[in-house]
Amino acid sequence: MTAQQLLDKLDALRLEGHNLSQLEVTYRRDYDSDIVDIVDLEEGYYDERTNKKLESITLITNNDED
Repeated sequence: MTAQQLLDKLDALRLEGHNLSQLEVTYRRDYDSDIVDIVDLEEGYYDERTNKKLESITLITNNDED
């Protein structure tokens, strides 16, 4: 999934009348796994050649630093 596809899906929910500020974001690996809360989003990978072009974002389920 691209960030644009995610944004499009969120926008479709908004257009259906859902209040995005009231929706929790969760994650699960597949339909049979437990749901885990997403607590943050951060930059993921940058391109190998220049290390300047952001190529991914990462959803974080635990942002406690040990």
